[in-house]
Amino acid sequence: MDKLKQLLESYFEIPVAGPGQGSAWNLQWSSPWPGWLPDWAVLLLGSGIVFLLIYAYLKDTAHLNLKKRIVLIGMRLTLFAIVILFLTRFTLTIHRTGLPFVAVLIDDSASMGLEDDYAESASASVSKPFQQESRGKNRLELVKDLLLQNEARFLTELQDKHKLRLYHFSEECLPLGAQGLIDLQDYQRTQELIKQLEPVGKETRPFHAVQKVLNDFRGTPPTAIIVLSDGISSTGDLDLLSRAGALAKSKLVPIFPVGVGSEQPVKDLQLYDLLVDDVAFINDPITVSAKVKFFGIQSGNMTVSLKEARTGSPLASRQFPINTQKDSQKIELTFTPTRPGLLEYVIQVEPVKGEVNLKNNQQTGQLSVLDQKIRVLLVDSVPRYEYRYLKHLLERDKTIELRSILQESDLEYSSEDATALDYFPVKKEDLYQYDVVIVGDADPAYFSQAVFENLDQFVREKGGGLIMVAGPRFSPHAYTNTSLEELLPVEISKNRQPTEYKPVIEGFQPELTTEGQFSTSIFRFADNAEESQAIWNNLPELYWFYPADEIKPGASVFAVHPTQKGKNGQRIPIISTQRVGAGKVIFNATDDLWRWRDLVGDLYYSRFWVQTIRYLSRSKLLNQEQAVELALDRKTYQQGDTVQFRVKFLDEQLIPSDSKKVTVMLERQGEASRPLQLTPLEKSPVIFEGSVSNIQEGAYHTWVSQPILQGNPPSVDFRVEISQRELVNRDMNQSDMKKTARESRGKYFPIFAAEQLPQSIPAGHPVPLENEEPIPLWNRWEFLILFTLLISAEWLLRKRFRLV
Repeated sequence: MDKLKQLLESYFEIPVAGPGQGSAWNLQWSSPWPGWLPDWAVLLLGSGIVFLLIYAYLKDTAHLNLKKRIVLIGMRLTLFAIVILFLTRFTLTIHRTGLPFVAVLIDDSASMGLEDDYAESASASVSKPFQQESRGKNRLELVKDLLLQNEARFLTELQDKHKLRLYHFSEECLPLGAQGLIDLQDYQRTQELIKQLEPVGKETRPFHAVQKVLNDFRGTPPTAIIVLSDGISSTGDLDLLSRAGALAKSKLVPIFPVGVGSEQPVKDLQLYDLLVDDVAFINDPITVSAKVKFFGIQSGNMTVSLKEARTGSPLASRQFPINTQKDSQKIELTFTPTRPGLLEYVIQVEPVKGEVNLKNNQQTGQLSVLDQKIRVLLVDSVPRYEYRYLKHLLERDKTIELRSILQESDLEYSSEDATALDYFPVKKEDLYQYDVVIVGDADPAYFSQAVFENLDQFVREKGGGLIMVAGPRFSPHAYTNTSLEELLPVEISKNRQPTEYKPVIEGFQPELTTEGQFSTSIFRFADNAEESQAIWNNLPELYWFYPADEIKPGASVFAVHPTQKGKNGQRIPIISTQRVGAGKVIFNATDDLWRWRDLVGDLYYSRFWVQTIRYLSRSKLLNQEQAVELALDRKTYQQGDTVQFRVKFLDEQLIPSDSKKVTVMLERQGEASRPLQLTPLEKSPVIFEGSVSNIQEGAYHTWVSQPILQGNPPSVDFRVEISQRELVNRDMNQSDMKKTARESRGKYFPIFAAEQLPQSIPAGHPVPLENEEPIPLWNRWEFLILFTLLISAEWLLRKRFRLV
């Protein structure tokens, strides 16, 4: 029939149908009889005429054989039909039609990033080859395999009789590519679009997705809707796929769900929020803490082990009972390093039976083990509260060796106190024995010019750490025009004098800046940044501070006053720092931190000071830290978030002349690393930034690869987690997808049998596109010639058969 249509269209000079187009023929005619005459009467009259024609011929040709009689009757009936054609003015109208549409919806929500163990599936129809092929692949990867394997045979079979419109959905349903249309001739582009999909959506809304598609096809519903999903609705029952069944049925559109995932509960242990000091000492116990989340596990025990990454040698191991009553469970392992050096370690939760996703079961890290204590020199003029509490704290800490100087003490003080010195070290060699120097409210008159020069070289050349704690008598205003002034991160030369200080009645709570929260561990009071911030916000108020008006270029502010601002309009810094040569300097604008001991003792006061001292001592102890910092805006992200990288050059001489050469490497655990180019900020050329989006769940390690730096390059670890909403339900919702298929009169297919789906899609109705010009048939010359030939032939035959 199609061949005949094509032949006639060619004869009538009708343009050839385009790819994916067809044609529908329609005959139109007008009645020559009066309008008041009913159709049944016309039909009866026509039938009577045909009967009379046949009867008359049969009577007149009784002497002829059957073959001749049939020829004559056929000619007379044909002439009658041509006369009817002339009288009714028959016209042929050809309608151009397109192939009906099929909509394909691909779920790219975060739950599609989960892996399943099909060997544990309750369905006996899961073949062993599929079980093997699915290992190590998440749900979205299985969908990609279905659509793209065997030269995209699945899509090709669908496109034999339909046009395809592809969508991807999670919280929103969006066309894939240009309007979602897939060109039969452009498989390469189709494959690239599908390959680029990542399971990063924060929500799953199947009903909303189907509703969006039906609205897009308003007026010309698709033949069918194929939904490739695990059927999970992370926003509640209102967005279940089954709610779309009745809506699709009302529009005569069947839904064909393809279930991706196993109907068995997805078992998973997720290790996250690793917390451990990056500097330790020989024979000093180190506690490694982390948290574990449970999914699909009701009871039992979990084994957590800590090993050396290179050798696999065990460092610690412990078994914990699984407490499924809580969202997460904290675990801690303690070990004692016995040899110095850089220790690369792996902390791992042993997989439970049936667990497929092992990528989130472990994290790696580095720990510098030192065979020495941090040597600290504490200097002050009088035993004020900050000095006394800090001195007692550092004396008790086993990782710190303290020496103290109290300028206005009694002569017997140094002989009675085991840590006390008579005077500040004058020789350069004596000063260089220390790792960190803490200068309190000390009188600079006790220091010679040589001492200031030695302190300057101690920081710049030897990488020593210096911290100044402000005080009302001398620090820092009395140090103007000294070498120490140049080391501080704040400008002090034009600040007010001590006589201008007035008693402070109202307390204040400093606010941490972004750099204070995320670029340093000084303010880590708990296991994660959120809890640390909550503790910081509830620390006792402070009552005194030194109002430094300006921060020096290149310095960083960790904490600021909540309300008061300096002359430049910026809030007054309370804790600030800057890199000076190879070392670091911190300025504490308050000496009221001892108030943090209220009710809790040294709990937070100790953490702050020990972490600060370790932060300052690294450069000198490790002798490998560069004047380059790599920071992230946070340590934990959800899939779909943008990870922001920032590299700050504290030594401008290290900035490469070609700004394109600032690169960080991004490595997911167990995968190859990839580079990320950073660009300089327009207003701050010492800072380079870059970002990456839509990266998969897992643990990541990033480091500065360009420019090449001496020693170990700056590095940061972070983690990408699946959206919390997507983690609530992980099991494929097979029952809801089957219900959807029944209600919409479609059919459900599991992913391992989905190759049979294209044969189940109904043919559908062609979509009208345009009408060609009508072709009148009643006045065609072909029919006039045919009429003349037939009537002449009939007359000749009748004469030959002696009927006339």
